Amino acid sequence: MEQIILNIKDKSKMSFLFQLTNQLDFVEIAEKRKHANLKKTDFFSFAGLWQDRDIDARELRKKAWRKEK
Repeated sequence: MEQIILNIKDKSKMSFLFQLTNQLDFVEIAEKRKHANLKKTDFFSFAGLWQDRDIDARELRKKAWRKEK
């Protein structure tokens, strides 16, 4: 069995596409999946995240790469 993945640009056309493919006896719709609504995050909104904290890059690396014995 061959598989094709389609990305639908216009949601209003999706029901038409399902109706059309349901009429074709050689096409099987396996699963209708929705992607999670991923919110776009503004990278620059994190500016100043470490502001007013007494930590520097060396200390962060030391804590991040700490090896347990």
